[in-house]
Amino acid sequence: MNNNIALRQGNHQAYTQVYTHYRQPVYEFLHALTRSNEVAEDIAHNVFLQVWENREKLDPAQEVQRYLFGVAKNLAMRHFRKKRVEENYFEYSWQQPVQEIAPEESLYAKEADLLVDVAITKMPPIRRQIFELFYKEEMSYDLIAKKLNMKKATVANHLTHAKNDIRKILQIEK
Repeated sequence: MNNNIALRQGNHQAYTQVYTHYRQPVYEFLHALTRSNEVAEDIAHNVFLQVWENREKLDPAQEVQRYLFGVAKNLAMRHFRKKRVEENYFEYSWQQPVQEIAPEESLYAKEADLLVDVAITKMPPIRRQIFELFYKEEMSYDLIAKKLNMKKATVANHLTHAKNDIRKILQIEK
């Protein structure tokens, strides 16, 4: 049976075969694009998650490999767009003195800061702690993981959720 057809039908064995066969090449492709183990790992996970979640939409005539790498490329590009927005916001919000900007922009910055503070207070305690360690104390994933006795991937996951929480409250489109 064609893997696409089996995947469309929700066959876990077909999914496992695709995952096992393409996991490393997809990760290496993403690592070459992002130059980050954590980011490549996170995006690769999302590629295969998206394949499973959208399995009914798979084109039986399209090669699985082509589809996987297309999804990987699209998710990597989305990552870079999000990263640019986040870097601009966080740089603007926490590193720019409020006095150096126009009064109207200052008002928006203060409002955004209040909204971010609200989002931060609504985060689960561990997520809030990781967020503050990363952004306010500028600790690396490694240092946070060691300090809190957890895996780097867990730190990355919490930061991703924290950024999503902030995006939601600021109504920033992904």
